Amino acid sequence: MDGLRPPQLGALYSILSHIQNQSDKGIVVMPTGTGKTETMISALIANQCEKLLISVPSDALREQLFKKFFTLGLLKDFNIVATTALNPIVGLITKKFKSEDELQKFLSKVNVVVTTMSILSGSEQAQKAVMSDVFSHYFIDEAHHSEAKTWRDFIDLFDKNKVFLFTATPFRNDQKKLDGKFIFEFSLKAAQEQGYYKKIVFKPIREYNIESADKAIAEKAISVLREDLLKNLNHALLARCKTKNRAKEVFKFYSSHSDLSPVLVYTGIAGLKQKIENIKLLKHRVIVCVDMLGEGFDLPELKIAAIHDDRQSIPIMLQFIGRFTRTSGNNIGDATFITNTAYPPIQQELDELYAKGSDWNALLPKISEGATKSQLDIQAFLGGFKNLEESEIPFESISPALSAVVYKVTCERWSPNNWKEGVANIESYEHQFSDVNDNEKTLVVILGKTGRTDWGTFDSVKNLQWELLVVHWDKRKESNLAYIHTSFKSLKSEKLINAIFNEPNSIINGMNVFRVFHDVKRLRLYNFGGRKGIGQDISYQSFFGKNVEDGIKQLEQGTLKKNNAFGTGHTSGEQVSIGCSVKGKVWAYLRGNLKELNDWCENLGSILINDTINPNIFLKNTIIPSVITSRPINTLPIAVDWNAEIYKHPEHRYSFKTKNNQKTYDLSNSELNIIDTNVENPIKFSWDCDDLSIEFEVILGTKIIDGVSVSNCKIVKLGNANATVSYGSKVEKIEEFLNEFHPIIFFADGSQLELNYYFKPKDPVENFDKELLQSWNWDGVSLNKESMGIAPYIQDSIQYQFIQKIKDDYDIIYDDDGSGEIADVVAINKSEGKIDIHLFHLKYAKGGKVGNNIDNFYQVCGQAQKSLNWKYREGKELFVHLFKRIVKKEKDKECSRLIKGTEEELELLLTAVKWNLDTKFHIYIVQPSLSKENASDSILSLLAVTSHYLATVGDVNLQVITS
Repeated sequence: MDGLRPPQLGALYSILSHIQNQSDKGIVVMPTGTGKTETMISALIANQCEKLLISVPSDALREQLFKKFFTLGLLKDFNIVATTALNPIVGLITKKFKSEDELQKFLSKVNVVVTTMSILSGSEQAQKAVMSDVFSHYFIDEAHHSEAKTWRDFIDLFDKNKVFLFTATPFRNDQKKLDGKFIFEFSLKAAQEQGYYKKIVFKPIREYNIESADKAIAEKAISVLREDLLKNLNHALLARCKTKNRAKEVFKFYSSHSDLSPVLVYTGIAGLKQKIENIKLLKHRVIVCVDMLGEGFDLPELKIAAIHDDRQSIPIMLQFIGRFTRTSGNNIGDATFITNTAYPPIQQELDELYAKGSDWNALLPKISEGATKSQLDIQAFLGGFKNLEESEIPFESISPALSAVVYKVTCERWSPNNWKEGVANIESYEHQFSDVNDNEKTLVVILGKTGRTDWGTFDSVKNLQWELLVVHWDKRKESNLAYIHTSFKSLKSEKLINAIFNEPNSIINGMNVFRVFHDVKRLRLYNFGGRKGIGQDISYQSFFGKNVEDGIKQLEQGTLKKNNAFGTGHTSGEQVSIGCSVKGKVWAYLRGNLKELNDWCENLGSILINDTINPNIFLKNTIIPSVITSRPINTLPIAVDWNAEIYKHPEHRYSFKTKNNQKTYDLSNSELNIIDTNVENPIKFSWDCDDLSIEFEVILGTKIIDGVSVSNCKIVKLGNANATVSYGSKVEKIEEFLNEFHPIIFFADGSQLELNYYFKPKDPVENFDKELLQSWNWDGVSLNKESMGIAPYIQDSIQYQFIQKIKDDYDIIYDDDGSGEIADVVAINKSEGKIDIHLFHLKYAKGGKVGNNIDNFYQVCGQAQKSLNWKYREGKELFVHLFKRIVKKEKDKECSRLIKGTEEELELLLTAVKWNLDTKFHIYIVQPSLSKENASDSILSLLAVTSHYLATVGDVNLQVITS
């Protein structure tokens, strides 16, 4: 039966109800294709809006809405409005008015005005005032844009009871919430269930080379289009790219299909208007465009989406998908989406869509509702505050650096509204705002005042300075702590806390604040402050970087007292940063919203009040850096690894090209290796790929310039071989790159070197327990053969025989042997709630004999330590690495690296990791040359250093398999 759909009726009744009790702007959420425009027209009629303004983001949408309102859309066809009823006089504004009088004259002749926000926001201020006064109602379409400053400034000119925001996506990528009250929300899931969306067919490809990916996407998309046309389905294909240049690159893969009349479309291209008209007439079956032809473009026959580049945005992605899933139109079938799963979007929610085998029909409602729920959750938290609408600064945008001072509270009640009594010179602040969330026991204060600039005395130039104050009370009996976070430099926290809690309370300060370091292993202090002297003769001294060593020495000698410290380290296998001061302040180099600040504070408090923690423990865990000008003596370099900064990015970010430029390498197929372990020689290492090795030397020393000795430390390239490194917009010689991002050298005694900064743990490590060595039988194995090579495999090799021994214990077994490897063998099991990743580092025996040769262990221990980096990378990166290397090649031979398991099973694990399933790492050394019973102290010491590093840094146990 013709008539308004359930979502339209629901929205309409919600609008009419809200008008009767309107306290804020009304937000209406309706997915693309559920009839948002007809709902607006119905609201115009049902509410008898005297004069309505409608703003949209694009010219195309402006034209579309104008035509709909001009004829009252489908309302007369459905007999909702009598056929004899007069249509509204609809005005279309396509350019700015020259004067206020011209605007007034125009507005006096119309009932409805449709225009773009760019025109409205660019109007003269007097004209804006006229519009805010004349219009009785204001509808904003595609309102997820409304938090943009130009939009918000214009919208705020209108009384809230005039404004309604309509959107398919009530959440934004920048985390700003829509300003208003959600009065109606029709879910994407309900839209699917009630038949407003076509079914989605997802056809992924996986390709790590961009050009190959574009070709594969185009071939699959064209194939689907031709199949649909043969079925008499009236379909068209849209290939989406992010830039004009990318669209030109992609178009070449479609242009050869001339019978489908492919067309290239982007802003500024010649004949754009005619091309758009021809697209609407289906004269072009293939459209290659930038983004998605603008908001408001409606072509129901668009049913095939070839996504060559994606936007990192849930709202835009959902809107884009909505273009293809509409059910209107003749002879149209289901929607098909083709994209590359190798490089999915960064956002986790979109990432889930790109998992092989994912059901977009099930996931899209979940993502939409999840993002909407996130928005509603923010509203729920902020809803605990009473006066948000009066704040000049939106609370949802507050993102403080995590820091606090902590007080032990004795009372059972608080008086947050007494905060002014605790702030000195409160009268100097012209802007004062405060609000309290009683449920979360959180007070937020925002103050602002104008003052002179620091760089001059000008009466006409002023600074507007804002300050933030947050007080959170953790009222639990076991805690009863109050936390103060503030940007005030001059705030007296004791005065404030006593004003709010009505009695004196004790700050947690002094040596006890150093408890925050209690479980931080391998702590590296970046700055340290101490005080000398007693009585009144006290001086303060700061130590930074290399000078921290001097401060720690003075502290240990008793000539310096702790005052403040900041450093980074590892807790329970996770990297952390933390700082504190004896005055009571604790901080981290992190930011969070108000809720995250509360959670961080409560975790901090539980540590500070734990009397079992020794506040001096941080000295034991601190690694003191020293600057050296000659190589460390009496210890051997066992491994070299990339700078930690490089591991913050995907492997493909850093692209290496050799002189002949025949092949491009990245971190997945090239690596750094120590090439000289003699203690008498300089430290040398190499960058290795499958067809080239470039050697480098670490120069440590000084030189004299103008009679002054200065550091002369650098990395120099040896030999004539060359390579360049590309990352971001930079292209550098490989030696320049290594001097900017210093590699880390691992030594046999557990110390590390970053150019001339030397880090040596001072806690002694006992020898590895001989009883923990696992002795296996290696009969029939040639101990001088490590790798099994390419199928047909070398069956008497260590790797082949080892895999045979473990093949029944794991779901996935992968041969990762080669430059850029994670480990020689990677084995994976999935169990309830987690994925276990086992990294096996194998090593052959020099001379092929069982013995006590420590040379058999230096390199493999270094490899084990290097592999710990994979624990700190995004979980999906490990599986991306495995997929990129899935084919093992040697000269003219190749085979799969998957020894057990399938690519489909790897895909499922990749998906599980994306869904934040926990991963647990296990690291092994496999060296069949060692006899368990005859293991030497030097070997056990080296194993102990490796085991200690893995345990303290990564919370990973080392297992050693021997003969």
